Amino acid sequence: MEYTFPFEKHLRDFIVQNLDTIKFRGKTLNLYVDDNETDGVEYRTGVGIIDVLAVDEEGNFVIFELKLSRGNDATLGQVLRYMGWVETHISNGKKVSGIIVAKSIDEKLKYAVSQIKNVSLFEYEIDFKIEEAKI
Repeated sequence: MEYTFPFEKHLRDFIVQNLDTIKFRGKTLNLYVDDNETDGVEYRTGVGIIDVLAVDEEGNFVIFELKLSRGNDATLGQVLRYMGWVETHISNGKKVSGIIVAKSIDEKLKYAVSQIKNVSLFEYEIDFKIEEAKI
C-alpha cells in the first residue's frame, strides 16, 4: 500500500522538522531565518509564497516547492520564479537552488529539469509501521 500526506502542510511540516537530516549536494540544510526573525516556512516573497526556504552550511539558498501527488512541468516555472526573487533580493551573491518534492515526478518535468543544473527533483515515500506494544 502506498501512503501519501493528506495535506501539503503535513508534507511541509515533516520536511521542516527533519530538514537537518536531508543532505543536498552533500551539505546539511537548515531553515532560513531573515533579519526580521521570519523563518523559511511559507516564506512570503513579492512573487508568491515559498513552501520552505533553507540554507546549506555555506549559506547557499535552497528553495523547496512541494506537491502532494504529481509534480508536473508547470511546477518548474514556479520554482524558477522563486529562485529569481531570492537571487535578486536576499542571496547577496550566494548560490540559489531549487528542489521540487512530489509523490511522483511527471516525465515532462524530468525532461525540463534535465536542462537546468540548479534544480533537483525528489520523490517522497512514506513507510508506516505499527506493532503491538510488548508488556
